Amino acid sequence: MKGRVVAYKDVREWIQQVAAMGELKTIEGADWNLEIGALSVLASKHKEDSPALLFDRIKDYPPGYRILVGFFESLRRSALTTNLPLS
Repeated sequence: MKGRVVAYKDVREWIQQVAAMGELKTIEGADWNLEIGALSVLASKHKEDSPALLFDRIKDYPPGYRILVGFFESLRRSALTTNLPLS
């Protein structure tokens, strides 16, 4: 990838860019055992409109432990993730 600059430096910056694109949904307080898997599957059923899901403040885990799902569920996020043009 000589000559190409990646549009983000780490996952935190990727999350900020996806949020700015309106393609991120943050879910706080989900149960790791009962809800995260089910919500991820339900969100992925709507392929074209499915946001990336950021689970934060997960039950029984310390603050700061988060789970991100749905990196490639939209064409724009796939392009951002693989450093391709967004339009």
